[in-house]
Amino acid sequence: MYQLNYNFLTFCLIFYIYCFLGWCFESCYVSLKSKKWVNRGSMKGPWLPIYGSGAVIILFSATPVMHSYFLVYILSGAAATVLELVTGIVMERLFKVKYWDYSNNFLNYKGYICFKSSITWGFMGLLVTYVINEPVVEFINSLSDFVSVILVCIITIIFIFDFVVSFREAYNLREVIMDNERLMKELNELKVNIAVAVGEVGEKKDAVISEVKDKIDTALSYTEIDDYIIEKFEELKKLNIDEYVELWKEKSAALKDRIYNLDLKKISILKRNPSAKSRNGFEREIREFVRKRK
Repeated sequence: MYQLNYNFLTFCLIFYIYCFLGWCFESCYVSLKSKKWVNRGSMKGPWLPIYGSGAVIILFSATPVMHSYFLVYILSGAAATVLELVTGIVMERLFKVKYWDYSNNFLNYKGYICFKSSITWGFMGLLVTYVINEPVVEFINSLSDFVSVILVCIITIIFIFDFVVSFREAYNLREVIMDNERLMKELNELKVNIAVAVGEVGEKKDAVISEVKDKIDTALSYTEIDDYIIEKFEELKKLNIDEYVELWKEKSAALKDRIYNLDLKKISILKRNPSAKSRNGFEREIREFVRKRK
């Protein structure tokens, strides 16, 4: 049975190297699809932790069964799929955003995982186990212990700093999304209030107009018009929605400004994560917003 006889420093460097390789692969793939450069991932640096974590998990799962290509494929695909599922659920629960979405893919589970992705993870497991990992480990072993320690320390400090900054930005985005949901609720309430008020004013006007018309019809038969009709006309004049309109205009303008400011905060995240989706689907509106501003 094969075993992983790596020390802690080697595992750290393996993790960082695969984070970088995963970033290269994903950024190039998404950039080609988008026909423009996209710095893929939720962090600012050239690394995607899910690929580093996936590589480590694949190595732990597949190395003991390296004698069988089939078992390596199955275990790699299964282990990486579970990682992708857990990571997707946790990130959406935490940040209210899906950083990838397989909803339109065949045999998917709530957009977090899909059959195509699992198949791909299996092939990547074969690639990592039999092709990539050996030269990666040889490169790491070629480094002295001193250099390995320095590299791990420097990269870890930068990685942690990047993670903290990116986490804070993502959490701020979570607050933006929640504010967006509250604003949408306020807008819906405003629409309802306007509809109700217009309906009430309209009903009152219709009632007064009907009453005046009946009175005029009656008065015409006597060729006279009395003070009651004049009073009703005055009442009809007072039944206007100017005050409502001014109030609604002020509320709408205030909400528009708040939504505009929220939109500006969302743009940077969406530019770096073109497949990111929130549960309220704000990304469609923001992408349209960005397109109009270009």
